[in-house]
Amino acid sequence: MADDGASDSEGSDISGVNEVMNEDFEGELAGDNVDPLDRAQDGGDDETRPQWIDNLFHESDESGDEFEGFHPDWVTDPRRFRPVNVPDCLLDGGSTYQHPEESTAGYYFGLMWDDEMWDRLTTESNRYATQQRTAHPPPPSAARWTDATKDGMKAFIGLCFSMGILKLPRRHLYWRTTKWLLKTNFPLVMARNKFDQMWRYLHLQDNMVPAPEGEKAWKLRWFLDHLTSRFQETYTPYGHATIDESMIKFKGRLSFRQFLPSKPIKWGIKMWALSGHACNMQMYTGKIDGQQEKGLAHRVCMDLLAPVLGTNLQVYMDNLYTSVALLSDLRVRGILACGTVRANRKGLPTTLLPKNVRLQRGEFRRAQKDDLAYSIWMDTKPVVVMSNFHDPAEQGTVLRRREQARTQVPVPKMLEDYQQHMRGVDLLDQAISYYTLNHRSKKWWRRVFFYGMMVTAHNAYVVAKDQGHAFHTQQWPTFLDFLEDLATDLIGDTRADRAPQLPRLPGRPLQTHTLERMFAKRRVCRECSLSSTAGDRAQATNYGCRECSVPLHQKCLSAHINRSNIG
Repeated sequence: MADDGASDSEGSDISGVNEVMNEDFEGELAGDNVDPLDRAQDGGDDETRPQWIDNLFHESDESGDEFEGFHPDWVTDPRRFRPVNVPDCLLDGGSTYQHPEESTAGYYFGLMWDDEMWDRLTTESNRYATQQRTAHPPPPSAARWTDATKDGMKAFIGLCFSMGILKLPRRHLYWRTTKWLLKTNFPLVMARNKFDQMWRYLHLQDNMVPAPEGEKAWKLRWFLDHLTSRFQETYTPYGHATIDESMIKFKGRLSFRQFLPSKPIKWGIKMWALSGHACNMQMYTGKIDGQQEKGLAHRVCMDLLAPVLGTNLQVYMDNLYTSVALLSDLRVRGILACGTVRANRKGLPTTLLPKNVRLQRGEFRRAQKDDLAYSIWMDTKPVVVMSNFHDPAEQGTVLRRREQARTQVPVPKMLEDYQQHMRGVDLLDQAISYYTLNHRSKKWWRRVFFYGMMVTAHNAYVVAKDQGHAFHTQQWPTFLDFLEDLATDLIGDTRADRAPQLPRLPGRPLQTHTLERMFAKRRVCRECSLSSTAGDRAQATNYGCRECSVPLHQKCLSAHINRSNIG
């Protein structure tokens, strides 16, 4: 993997994660130079000193052995390693409450993108349109603006999801009426001029409200804070989480635009994220008063983990963040952390640094200091890993390619766990990258807005799959299936004011269709039965079309109407 520079990380790649970088982001703990054993021995007189300290010294005197309660320095002799007690995670992972079995994709999306978000989008967009059209009156020939409604905003976002799924080179091509083979149904939902105006006036923050001093992300502050609070209220990690960077593509002018050469997206806006289900996010806005923030990685980790401190959550991170000071601080605050570490970090065992030890491929060495465990393993390059909850004597295995075959290779347990769990944010980026709306805009905040929209959709998909209902497993086997149903649910019954008529057979009038609960016993949905492929099992429902007397899901009503009117 290529070198990222001082502000980049090596991701979850197990090879070459320990390149010595120029900048060191670690923060120092107050009092780190004081020996814990000295503090225990100076605990006061017999009346004030804690009883557990007296018990430790009493047991040491009886046995005649040297006191081994703490390690004032790194211990490299495996015979002196202390057993490590790993506390159980206190989080009840998964969705915070049970949801109805036949809940729609729009329902799960609405758990996080709630009515408050829709009201904010609608209100601020209408306010921004009024401000702009008052300050800069449009010419008489310009399209007429009508205030956006909540249903219209939902349809607009639904069409944006659809554009991410069905990609065309120009936005206006979604509304073309020629070349019937490549036409879409966008004109039925919203007129092109209406969509263009909603796109132009889309807004999240009143421009008349001054931004706080030094706040570079004022336009998005409420949006990001609201989303992260909803993420945390609807889902809890399952004992493991990942801290990593996520890149949002943007190549325009921006003071805090980043360049990360090893990332798939090299130029853009950096987002710090916690876990595959994005439980917490934070946008990097660059230097403060022209100065690089000292202890940046330490501060970012503490901010992201603030909602889960004291829960014994196991967190995995790469070498941008890991340091002796950070892991010690997290252990005190009830967070179990593990990650690769750069060889130039302070406080590492000097004798086991890559420059001071020579290992053959597959060999490893370990060290321990209090709750910290350190290991260096030689692959094609030295791999250095550190943890505050692993037993350094415990071993595991990883798959590596040796002589044209993949074989299990013994490694320290902490390295096996790191490779297994350090991929949550990368999988999130991969999932949403396939269907993110790609558009050109000079407004950087739009990129972050659509990124937040896609992350919300992915989180909703994770919550839906976590329910374990057979209906969800069969209905949404992939994230794409979920997005297609979500776009349909958001559009709903919204139609263009002058939408083109649906084609129908000559002399056949349009028929109305009403969905209601008709059957006491669930029956197979007609549309699911007609559209299912070989091997798929059509879903049953209690609802049906009153006029046609056929069983029908709520989400299948639109397809049923189109099928009835066309043929």
